[in-house]
Amino acid sequence: MTTRRDDVYALLQEIGLPAVRLQLVSGEVIEFNELFSSLFKAAAPLDQRLWFVDGVLPHVNAEDRTRWESAFANQFPVQIHVAFGSVEGGNLDFEMRSSFTSLGGKKLGRSILCVFIPLANPVFERVCDEHVSLGRELERDRIRKELHKGASQQLLGAAFGCKVLAGKVAKLSESLGKEASELAQLVNEAVIELQNLVQSTGKKD
Repeated sequence: MTTRRDDVYALLQEIGLPAVRLQLVSGEVIEFNELFSSLFKAAAPLDQRLWFVDGVLPHVNAEDRTRWESAFANQFPVQIHVAFGSVEGGNLDFEMRSSFTSLGGKKLGRSILCVFIPLANPVFERVCDEHVSLGRELERDRIRKELHKGASQQLLGAAFGCKVLAGKVAKLSESLGKEASELAQLVNEAVIELQNLVQSTGKKD
């Protein structure tokens, strides 16, 4: 039966994020997803329990290693940079984010979950792009609604008011009435253009 923790690791795997859960004090590996094991296992065969201590920490610079050790000892979240060597000879750069969680019972106690966020990863970038695209779409919808319900309605009211005013002014001065009528026409045309713009933008999206 799939557990909730299994679902978490499967989700992290799907969006391209290596993840591992560690024991407190020893830092030994409790569970992980395949992406985590692929980071270093091919380079040097290691005891699975020591994949983090011997396979990850050596790739952390001295300053971040100190921050990690302090966070690990005091059980508070931390973000550090980890750079693994790639097969091509370059580096695979990650931001490792760690947080402490309960394993579900007093007997098992607490553990630390480490998620590796790749600084350059097509899958992760695609997911981010999708979220950004969704955010932009929601913002465009909001602007369209505000233009339609706000500015468009106000301009429509102004056009109607100008038309009424033009009729009253025309009784006093034909030339002023004509100017007021032209102004009413300009405002009305602005309303039509704005409504067309809102509708065409909605169709393109």
